Amino acid sequence: MANVVFSSVGKDFGSEAVLRDVDFEVPSGEFVALIGPSGCGKSTLLRMIAGLEHIDYGEIYIDGRAMNDLAPKDRNVAMVFQNYALYPHMTVAENMLFSLRMARITRAESNERMWEAARILAIEDLLDRYPRHLSGGQRQRVAMGRAIVRDPKVFLFDEPLSNLDAKLRVQMRAEIKRLHQRLGTTMIFVTHDQVEAMTMAEQVIILRKGRVEQTGTPLELYDRPANVFVAGFIGSPAMNLTLGTFERAGHDLCFVPQDGSPIPIPEDTLPVAEGIVPGRQYFLGMRPEHISLAESNPDLGRDGYDGGIPADVVLVEVTGLDTLVVASAEYGEITILVRGRFDTVPGKRLMLRLDLPLAHVFEAETGARVV
Repeated sequence: MANVVFSSVGKDFGSEAVLRDVDFEVPSGEFVALIGPSGCGKSTLLRMIAGLEHIDYGEIYIDGRAMNDLAPKDRNVAMVFQNYALYPHMTVAENMLFSLRMARITRAESNERMWEAARILAIEDLLDRYPRHLSGGQRQRVAMGRAIVRDPKVFLFDEPLSNLDAKLRVQMRAEIKRLHQRLGTTMIFVTHDQVEAMTMAEQVIILRKGRVEQTGTPLELYDRPANVFVAGFIGSPAMNLTLGTFERAGHDLCFVPQDGSPIPIPEDTLPVAEGIVPGRQYFLGMRPEHISLAESNPDLGRDGYDGGIPADVVLVEVTGLDTLVVASAEYGEITILVRGRFDTVPGKRLMLRLDLPLAHVFEAETGARVV
């Protein structure tokens, strides 16, 4: 096991900066996920750890040793690629043994490592097959086995599940997590799928345009996103973000959407008084599961308004376990996640109630978190 440290690392492709002053540490034995939109530098960062990309400035350390000028073969890391990268003319056994033979490991020790990895991944019956005779999931296991036999200090995974179907991805997520629990080796996992990152990793690093936006546990990122980007990126379905201003009417505080009626903010439910400047623009963020629904009541008068926010159902998605409702309010569409089943149809008017103690507030100009 070994820790991995990035110290002010940068990478340019021509005049384009791909990574800028990246600083973070992966503790020894920890499972860390790198996540971000396409083109944010995730795979480049991973390839720099492996020595497949040159470091333009800064330092990368593995187990306290600088890696900048060290050849890939001397870094003691193993990488699992998105496309498996198996040798098509070699059997599974030959693919797994190849790196050990290059390292001049004895035949007896090589075979022992191969069989141990095959037992861990349940691929003992595939050792005589060629990659073309394997399914996607089997090829991924072989690629992982080829990494395991090297007994590296660090495992690197570059979107290894993206070529698999949805059911197999779920199975392989569990396999990789069990593998980490069994081996206890430092693992760095690159993915564009936030569900993979949230369910597998102990720590998540979010990248955007070559910079680290936030680092933390999955729940820390979900509960307290550092800025608007993280708030909108983490969570499925995504957080609802509404642009507006906070205004005072006497002792009362309300949020006034850019296009819509004021939303009363009870001061004992949202501690915004200290950080909020009335009249300045902010984003009010609500997770879909923190909005409740009720049918409109015509007996209450115009639009059935009774303290909720009137909205018309646009789309209903029933997953079996939950119901996803997209509703149109006067200031835009809002996504609501209802736990369990909710019987409604497009066109029906509903009342939305916000669980304001769980709201998030971000500055519109900088995107930084306020509450």
